Amino acid sequence: MYTFAKVTTLLPLSLKRAYIELHIAVVLLACTAILGDLISLSATVLVWWRTLIAGLGMAIFLLLRKRLSIRQLMDSKKLYLLGVMVAIHWICFFGCIKLANASTALICFATISFFTAWIEPWITHRPLVRHEIVFGLMVIPGIVLIAGKAEGDIMIGIFLGITAALLLAIFSSLEKKWILEVDPEHMSLIQMASAWVTMCLWLGGEMLFGGPIRFWPDMTDLGYLLVLGLLCTCVAWVLCIRAVRLVTAYDSIMVINLEPVYGMAMAFFLLKDFKELTTSFYIGAAIILASVLIHPIWQKHHART
Repeated sequence: MYTFAKVTTLLPLSLKRAYIELHIAVVLLACTAILGDLISLSATVLVWWRTLIAGLGMAIFLLLRKRLSIRQLMDSKKLYLLGVMVAIHWICFFGCIKLANASTALICFATISFFTAWIEPWITHRPLVRHEIVFGLMVIPGIVLIAGKAEGDIMIGIFLGITAALLLAIFSSLEKKWILEVDPEHMSLIQMASAWVTMCLWLGGEMLFGGPIRFWPDMTDLGYLLVLGLLCTCVAWVLCIRAVRLVTAYDSIMVINLEPVYGMAMAFFLLKDFKELTTSFYIGAAIILASVLIHPIWQKHHART
């Protein structure tokens, strides 16, 4: 098992560089929703390719650097559970994008603050924090406004998006608890390998009970998948895990909470999502984003006083 001293020796980052890497990671993660909308494959096939490309990319990187450790991969069996959760989280997230749109998926993603306020204390055995509960509850009116007039595929998409946020809250809390057990590259490889195996089983069941599916991407989709798997997964995850170990909790939350903001801005300009959105969506989104952005500011003030 790795101690914090060993991990930081492996990752000689300056604090300034850690902040830069965290911002780069969040921008890359925000691109995920855009690519999910552009790729024409189904959500489950998309996730299969993403986990395969990301897993192979991370394994090749470790091999080229002569750092691949079979012992780390074998001694951290409980981390494979995180990969299963990642796979199901991505199915729900990309399912929301396919059924609704990228902006809806990103706003549903922002509800993670509500779930984390309750789940993280339970998993990490820390006390509940009152202001985290309050700011978490603030997202509920926003979700009600967004889902109020939704129906059909849009409503199913919103349900999948909120489920994705719930799974991410559980996953993030467990990862925070186990984050020092292996280095970031091996942790990412373990998660991607486990997620890919999960997707193989999932797609096998889908083809067995649902019939044939479109599996092979065309050249355009393949290009998007390579960007999604290598840049928005391998690079983003390693940068994020490296940085979170060094920056303060406040700053990491503040930057990570910008992901839906960055993503929605890109969706508006690149995907023209604003043509599909209602006034109630904008009001609900403003409430959710306000709670997400105000929370870390309040937290910093609360820590001072």
